[in-house]
Amino acid sequence: MERKKPGPHPEKPLEIEVKARVDKETFDQLEYCQKLLNVNRSETIRKSIKGLYDDLNKK
Repeated sequence: MERKKPGPHPEKPLEIEVKARVDKETFDQLEYCQKLLNVNRSETIRKSIKGLYDDLNKK
């Protein structure tokens, strides 16, 4: 079995950077979720957006 290499994934390149300003409370909530999920900040945000998108499209 070949080991997957870290870095960009050609099937879904992460080429767009998004910045957001948040207050301390929101940042603390993001860090809390990040620690519980054991993923980095970007992956936590992507999972959150995916969950919100799925919730909105259930209607």
